[in-house]
Amino acid sequence: MRYKAVFVMGLAAGYVLGARAGRQRYEQIKRMGKSISSNPTVRHTTDTAQAQAMHLGERARRAAQEKAGAMGHDLMEKMQRKIPAGLSNRTSNQEINLDAESLHSNGMMT
Repeated sequence: MRYKAVFVMGLAAGYVLGARAGRQRYEQIKRMGKSISSNPTVRHTTDTAQAQAMHLGERARRAAQEKAGAMGHDLMEKMQRKIPAGLSNRTSNQEINLDAESLHSNGMMT
């Protein structure tokens, strides 16, 4: 029990001393960060980097859209090759109805 009390007291003392030193260090880092961010060279560099990142992001978005469009087109062509010719002509650019009742009532399923 004695060791626990000594440990808790040491922990409390370390916390108090660390909190004081930590607050001072935090304030020091905060001041240094403000002085760096107010530097015109740093501001120019961050603005340039941000503009380049936005430009690259836009290029990546366009490339992804083009790739997705090409993949969709390829998939559509593959699907059309697998669909029977009579059904393909009736459903081009429409949803394919796979409901058995409607196919049977339309005379497509006998």
